[in-house]
Amino acid sequence: MKRALSTFTALLTLLAASSAWAGMVDTYGIGARAAAMGGAVSASASPAFAPYYNPAALTKAKRASITAGSLVTQPEVSIDNYSMKEEPSTDFTDDTDPLVVPHISAVLPMGDRFTAGVAVYVPWGMKIDWKKNTLGAHNSYHSEYLREVITPTLAWKATDKLSIGGGISFGQSETGASFIRYKSNTTFEGKLKDDFNTSFNVGALYQATDRLSMGLTYRSRTSADFEGDLKINGVKTTTVKMSYDHPEQIQTGVAYRLGETKNILVEADATWTNWSINKSQLETFSPAIHNQNSKETPRNWDDTVKYSLGVEWVLSPTVTLRGGYLWDPTPVPDESLDFIWPDGDKHILSIGTGLTFGQFTVDIAASYANIPGRRVIKGESGALNPSYGKKVSLVADGKVYNIGITTTYHF
Repeated sequence: MKRALSTFTALLTLLAASSAWAGMVDTYGIGARAAAMGGAVSASASPAFAPYYNPAALTKAKRASITAGSLVTQPEVSIDNYSMKEEPSTDFTDDTDPLVVPHISAVLPMGDRFTAGVAVYVPWGMKIDWKKNTLGAHNSYHSEYLREVITPTLAWKATDKLSIGGGISFGQSETGASFIRYKSNTTFEGKLKDDFNTSFNVGALYQATDRLSMGLTYRSRTSADFEGDLKINGVKTTTVKMSYDHPEQIQTGVAYRLGETKNILVEADATWTNWSINKSQLETFSPAIHNQNSKETPRNWDDTVKYSLGVEWVLSPTVTLRGGYLWDPTPVPDESLDFIWPDGDKHILSIGTGLTFGQFTVDIAASYANIPGRRVIKGESGALNPSYGKKVSLVADGKVYNIGITTTYHF
């Protein structure tokens, strides 16, 4: 236990100093196990990333452990028939490099009833690039948005069946966008940061029987006040401020174990996200630029409920197989779709495996996200049209590939 405690303390110091990110809007999975099961783990979360999925699940830990890994995400977005009045139509694709999303955690049981844990992860993230010689670059050729957090968490096993837990997320958020003014070579580049923000996660886990469990998790809203520089043709011109909150979420799930040895787990989850908290994106400039003190972009995002289904089959003490499906509707309506937030409804299919060798467990996951059909915009976007002073039409399609690996050492 002394060895485990010493390692746990050292890892806490490392986590507090770590900083890395990348992702796409909402998470495609924190930890390879959750990614392989489509995120359907609130009633069966592994202790490593219980601080995010359900803090109460920390009480499932039998031993102290440390975990580290990453998810690599590659988006592919295509734009066809991009056109406006008096301009010929054109086709183009995004130019985004693979994004690397790290995750780290440590878990420490403290007696029969309490378990402590801490995790570093990226709950929100997005980054996309477009070539500067495309028409879309006049709206945005680079955009990014992220929040990275460290979440210390404590869970209590109140009874043999009920556990509750909670944690506080200490985070930092960044955002930025760049574009080239239409009919001009003037380049605008903005980079903003909110140095410190907080939120909290709370959860409950009820083990009704040895086969049936239920989970409920609440992740709170995060207030973020961004500030940074706006450069015009590479020269700092003004300071930009923007308030834009990360939305709260409620996730709930039911898990059931099948088979004589209860070696097959099936879980179904639903996650509500309060995207509608941000009706618009207001940026203020000090000093004013071009006699303009502020810029407001309509967002009017919709609240969403995404549904996921996960399966886990323990073949042996060494090998576990997993699979999942997630329906993730977009919060971005046609009326505010642009190149900063080129999102769409997604079907996500995932597979994975868990391999245990002595004190080590290696989890591997791969997933494919597809936007069903093709999204058609016919001049209705109030976030896209002002970049040109004309109504813009386009047909958008896309997919995202993900692969992840997570390694856990059990003391």
